[in-house]
Amino acid sequence: MIRFNKPTIDKKDLESVLYCMITDDLAPGEHMKEFRTQLRALLGLNMTVVFNNYLQAFETAFRLLDAELGDEVILASFSRYRIYHAVIAQGLKPVLVDLEEGSLLPSLAQIESKINSRTRCVIVQQLFGIPNDLSPYKELDVPLREDLDGALCSNVRGNALGSFGFLVTMNFNDDAAITTGNGGMLAASDRRLKDIYGEYMADEASFDYLMSDFNASLGISQLRKLGRNCDRRKEIGEYYDRAVMASNCSLIGREDGQELTYPSYPVITDTPFEDCLRFFKKYGIPVRKGIDKPLHQWMGLPIKGFEHTEVMYNRIVLLPLYPTLDGEVVENMVRGIKAIL
Repeated sequence: MIRFNKPTIDKKDLESVLYCMITDDLAPGEHMKEFRTQLRALLGLNMTVVFNNYLQAFETAFRLLDAELGDEVILASFSRYRIYHAVIAQGLKPVLVDLEEGSLLPSLAQIESKINSRTRCVIVQQLFGIPNDLSPYKELDVPLREDLDGALCSNVRGNALGSFGFLVTMNFNDDAAITTGNGGMLAASDRRLKDIYGEYMADEASFDYLMSDFNASLGISQLRKLGRNCDRRKEIGEYYDRAVMASNCSLIGREDGQELTYPSYPVITDTPFEDCLRFFKKYGIPVRKGIDKPLHQWMGLPIKGFEHTEVMYNRIVLLPLYPTLDGEVVENMVRGIKAIL
């Protein structure tokens, strides 16, 4: 069976990491600085910091927001568990909202009704790399924290992912467009992030928060081939799109003016997930639900008030999509889209 996610790591990536090992460049240093500089240029952001751990990016983000124990963070119930975990790990209270009907975006009306004096931010994920215009969320009375969900280079009407949030985060796990083996990024226009970065560099106790050169060297190597890999993802993704148009399933979150780079591939189907699982398993192809479980289920909350989230949870199926998928697997995927979805 093929893997659902597969980082695109090749000989040049290994050579980059090996060079760090040979020269003993393992602590945060010049490779880390170069990686964050390249990310800043790619995303067009004022200040970026790369961390050993995605949780550390969150910790620093909440420090910038002056969050205190018990303060609240608003996010969609249809969010990844790692977001929820990062919130509660900082002693903050997640406040959940439903999705807009037929959308991957959180309900604006519900967000507005839940904002109070303890609300520190609203987190909106650009799920599956589908770029959404988050301008309405920027107009809220609290800061917007935009999570890129592992995507890079997608845009909507010329506005790149990462251009909407007061704070921007991204993970570098194996389901991201580029991987460093682990880690995360925080970006902001707030100059205090530069000051905090300087503190981390100067403080031996905080130095380990920052990404090691060992990991950053892999990130730099991955960025060199990002354009080529995005082109291949787009080629496969658009081929899937044509199959979806000839099937009973449908695309989610698409609108005019979007340019996708397809870090993952979600479709909406009425076919029960267990049937999808069995069919694709015949071809050695793993499929997944859009998220493991909605956050309101993790928190033991009733379904009432999260009906749109439940619909998306039950109907979205994720298909494998990464640059090294071979032609036979892609054809089997297309066959499954037309036959079962």
